[in-house]
Amino acid sequence: MNTDLRQFLIKTLIVTFFAALLTFLIYNKLEDKWTSDAWPFLLLFFAAGNIGLFVLYQRAKAKKLSSFTNFFMMATFLKLLVYLVIIIVYLLYNRDETIPFLLTFFVYYILFTALEVSAVTKKSS
Repeated sequence: MNTDLRQFLIKTLIVTFFAALLTFLIYNKLEDKWTSDAWPFLLLFFAAGNIGLFVLYQRAKAKKLSSFTNFFMMATFLKLLVYLVIIIVYLLYNRDETIPFLLTFFVYYILFTALEVSAVTKKSS
């Protein structure tokens, strides 16, 4: 395992742990109508997705810069499409959790996107 991947795994695990801890503490203080039962699954989904994409980014970067740029843009588009499908499907079956699910999803999205972008820009510079 190379050092970039190891560092990214450690950062992702730390961010995931603190996000889980913070979410758990906040959700224990809120009423049930303001919480989503899907938060642990969302957290694992974002962590696993970020690790998988980082591995793919490293492989694309090893080829040449133009292929990395094309791959990054395509991966970002597909990732957003998958996120949209997950949101729509989940909310079709769980309408009562609309606001808490969307808020949780959005916070995790911002958190893990910031982690991903910082790792990719560090790797490409």
